[in-house]
Amino acid sequence: MQKIKLYSSLFIALLVALGAGSVTQAQTSVTTNQAGVNARIDVLGGVFEPLSNIGPSQSRIVVYRTTSTQQLPGATGVFIQGQYHTSLVPGGYSQLCLPPGQFEIGARQFRVGQNARDSFDTVTALALPPAQTQYLTVVESSGRPVMKPVSAAQAQQELGTTRLQIHTISRVAQAQNCVEAAAPVAQPEQFILSSDALFAFGRSDLNGLTAAGRESLDLLTARLRKDYVRIDRIHVIGHADPLGSPEFNERLSVNRANTVRQYLQTSGQISAPMTSEGRGARQLVETRCARQTTNAAILCNQANRRVVTEVTGQRR
Repeated sequence: MQKIKLYSSLFIALLVALGAGSVTQAQTSVTTNQAGVNARIDVLGGVFEPLSNIGPSQSRIVVYRTTSTQQLPGATGVFIQGQYHTSLVPGGYSQLCLPPGQFEIGARQFRVGQNARDSFDTVTALALPPAQTQYLTVVESSGRPVMKPVSAAQAQQELGTTRLQIHTISRVAQAQNCVEAAAPVAQPEQFILSSDALFAFGRSDLNGLTAAGRESLDLLTARLRKDYVRIDRIHVIGHADPLGSPEFNERLSVNRANTVRQYLQTSGQISAPMTSEGRGARQLVETRCARQTTNAAILCNQANRRVVTEVTGQRR
């Protein structure tokens, strides 16, 4: 068994107060035999709140003690790799971020009136994988505390009424400040409309939108309003086929994207930032067509003549 280090007189006095049973579910502080500012010490802080995800270079453990462990008198000392972390009273929890790896979680019950021991009551071996949170709860086994790993679902249910254990300072050398994982980058959803259906031949202005094209854009607007709780951004991209001069195709793709953006903006149905650009014939989806301007080549390139609307936001 690993050795437990000695503590200050104030810490011992606090453990005595805890061991005497002066903390209950309704009490968040204890009275000690010390004078002055140490006469009364807060032991429990704020109520547990859901934890954010952590990055891949860390692991997190959450240790807690429910109020159903009153049969264990006093506070449960929690040790990581033999180093003191916290003393849990019923209804208390604590969290700690560590590098991923193998760890030993020791538990020792501090009881008033008994001689201090230099060994743990129990030790739990635990593997801490990266970017994950492991939950351990105090359970009683033959009168001794055991740090029992539990599922996240069970822990979330039991942690709802616990409060943060705040009366001591962790001495775990490997402890790290928890670093939140980077928020996932939202990938835009793409809606593709055929330019042949949107515009009359060779046109790119608002008056060049066909009746079917206007109807398609109205249906797109209605769908976005129905499918999205929030729209953060709309980006319209025009594409052309490779027939004709690159300059003309570039200009045509830019103008058609601008026109679709203007139509969506002036509809007044979507209040989100909108941008547009043209990419000419640089991103073909159909590459097997002949490059000579023939009826067959025009028909073959139909898929390349398109307007793509990218929508970023929160779906329902």
